[in-house]
Amino acid sequence: MATDVTIDLSMPVDRVENISREEFQTKYMIPQKPVIIRHMYGKDAQVYQWTFDYFARELGDIEVGVFDDESEERKDDRSYKSAGKKMKFREYLDLIQERPTTKRLFLFNVFKHKKELHNHFKFPKIADKVVEFLPLAFFGGQGAITRIHRDMDNSCVFLTELVGRKRVVMFAPEYSKKLYQYPFSTHTSIDVNNPDFDKYPGLADVRGYDCEIGPGDTIFMPAGYWHHIEYNTAGLGFAVRSLSPHVSDRLLGFWQVGIMTHLDEILNKLLGDKWFNWKKKAAAKRAQN
Repeated sequence: MATDVTIDLSMPVDRVENISREEFQTKYMIPQKPVIIRHMYGKDAQVYQWTFDYFARELGDIEVGVFDDESEERKDDRSYKSAGKKMKFREYLDLIQERPTTKRLFLFNVFKHKKELHNHFKFPKIADKVVEFLPLAFFGGQGAITRIHRDMDNSCVFLTELVGRKRVVMFAPEYSKKLYQYPFSTHTSIDVNNPDFDKYPGLADVRGYDCEIGPGDTIFMPAGYWHHIEYNTAGLGFAVRSLSPHVSDRLLGFWQVGIMTHLDEILNKLLGDKWFNWKKKAAAKRAQN
């Protein structure tokens, strides 16, 4: 059962502004250390003027896929493949501003619907091999949660908040076993806010980061970092990815996207609950080592 004991989230996250390429590479990219950068795209970047009203006006009539509807059953060992619900973008934006809701727009390619949005920001020359052509937007209502996971492609992520405030909890990949990562998956069943130390005793050995980002903040999440994100208010943000400077991180991303997830899907279809039960037992056994 859950206890009053909490996970150690005392690791500090630096906050910087006007950071040079040399400083970013030396202090954060090469050692793969998180940091929050204020106005990374420049104080006058047009992207910081995005609002809910802007998107309702410009793209309100398009249909969007909504994740984490209150009626959906959560499956802890699976990555999201498709949205369980559809609605008009304007209706969704009205909803998240009216009341708390778990409904989220996840990895939403808003730029596909309005290509000129690419011109509203220019990625600074602090990182290499940036995937600038595929930024992805995230919308959510107050109380929405992105469950703890590692990104399948194992890229570095620059998550920028434009409207609202988010809580971001992170753990370095070195803690994957103690976080009870499922084999053939980048997920776990632990609850960051209500950790069950009886069921998951390995959590006592974990140390993480706990911070909040608001409009104008960009948090750099290194490759392979576990992250749990909460919408403290209705929020709007977007993410740009870059390849890790370390070849081992890139190879792991290739394995996870190109091979691992497909093996997991095949075995899940063939074995069903037996496969998931094996993964739970294997995760528990690995955490003991």
